[in-house]
Amino acid sequence: MTDLIKRKLFYGAGALGLVAAIFVLTMGLTYGKIGGSKKNVKLGAAAPPITHISNSVQDLSNAFIAVAKAVTPAVVQIQVTSTPKAVNVPNGGNSPNDMFKFFFGPDFPFHNFQMPQSRPEPEQALGSGVIVSPDGYIITNNHVVQGADKDGIKVTLLDKRTFHAKLIGRDPTTDVAVIKIDGSDLPYVALGNSDSVHVGEWVVAIGNPFGLDYTVTQGIISALGRNINIIRNKYGIEDFIQTDAVINPGNSGGPLVDLTGQVVGINTAIATNTGSYEGYGFAIPINIAKHVAMDLIEHGKVLRPYIGVSITEIDQTTAKALGMKEANGVLVQSIESNSPAEKAGIKPGDVILKFDGQSISHANQLQALVASKAPGDKAEVEILRDGKKEEKTVTLEARNGESFASVSGNEEGGSAKLSSLGLSIQDADKATLAKYDAKNGALVTGVAPASEAYDRGIQTGDLITSVDNKPVKSADEIEKLVDAHKAGDALLFRVKTKDKVSEYLALEIPQK
Repeated sequence: MTDLIKRKLFYGAGALGLVAAIFVLTMGLTYGKIGGSKKNVKLGAAAPPITHISNSVQDLSNAFIAVAKAVTPAVVQIQVTSTPKAVNVPNGGNSPNDMFKFFFGPDFPFHNFQMPQSRPEPEQALGSGVIVSPDGYIITNNHVVQGADKDGIKVTLLDKRTFHAKLIGRDPTTDVAVIKIDGSDLPYVALGNSDSVHVGEWVVAIGNPFGLDYTVTQGIISALGRNINIIRNKYGIEDFIQTDAVINPGNSGGPLVDLTGQVVGINTAIATNTGSYEGYGFAIPINIAKHVAMDLIEHGKVLRPYIGVSITEIDQTTAKALGMKEANGVLVQSIESNSPAEKAGIKPGDVILKFDGQSISHANQLQALVASKAPGDKAEVEILRDGKKEEKTVTLEARNGESFASVSGNEEGGSAKLSSLGLSIQDADKATLAKYDAKNGALVTGVAPASEAYDRGIQTGDLITSVDNKPVKSADEIEKLVDAHKAGDALLFRVKTKDKVSEYLALEIPQK
């Protein structure tokens, strides 16, 4: 019976196969007949609709083609394997043992029912990188390789060669990392000068977005010197090149290239509400990445120089309070003790206009310029002090520790209410001054909501130590200094916070 069923099934299948063959043959003959009678049918127009492309357009297209052809072989795909640490389930709190206690009471021997240690599975992530030397050094992002297992970094080249890469070093402060592969005939890129790029300049981004290998996109440089607050580090350096070349997850660590084929940035981040491209991509300037990479290769760490200033940007109100016509430079809020800035004669209240010949307009711009130097380098710093420009020579040093600047500030007395600014102040006694490590000042006891003081950042508990660069010892002195000015004037307040950090804040007397 079984054999009969098998034979019937077999023959049935054979019959179906025969019918299918006849059908295909018939269709083929029919199609052949139709085709034979329509031999002159043509698809598409005989000529392109545009017969002439301007030389400039053709040259631009050829430039993109040339850049992609020259640079793509040196771009690599990075696959990172990382294993999260095993998690022990605690016995207290909301542990599973509490379930036994709840159902069976506190005398239940729940210690015999310990939950096993969880064993997380390895995770994999993809990113990009670019080979920058013939012996296989690769620049990428710190966040691409951070947490990688030992031997957990795999690199794939355009020609399909794969390597296990060695981690040379990481720098979370700039989000730059260096890895190395050992191979022969390795392609590598030329590094440009990111200080000479311009807004509006054409650029090309190359990388592996969403695992789509070696994707090339083009756009322009949209802005320079962007600080987007993604590096969560006290000394984080953000001076990003912004581009509208399409960058997506997986592009991180790949190159941003100009039309000469030189790398001007390392693609790092996007601004997005969806997790995908929305028009705003950001790259680390290659001058910063190159400097960090050299330190990591030569020393295994970054020898980061510092000058020892706390700075803020200058807006129109602050500029007015300082007697400046334009809001240029950065305001020195405090100086670290025994720092290069202090040794060079820079003081709190100075405005840094230029560093090493380059004009400064943003705080992160100064940070980036300093970061591009090495300890021991000298830099000329142009400052504005009391309305006059001065030159100071700063010798940069390696940062060995952290310290805070201390500023002066004494006295005891009454109180005052500066209604125009929204401030309530009172004299500070000796104990209060000692608490703030100050010699003089008056204490802020209240700040009116939506007032000028509130909007400019003064808080209850701040100690005002000077107004208009004049040290103050009492609330009365501050009141007289404010009353001596008219509506529309701006005053520079020196305040010290509860954390003993001093800063300048400019307040404009509102129109009545």
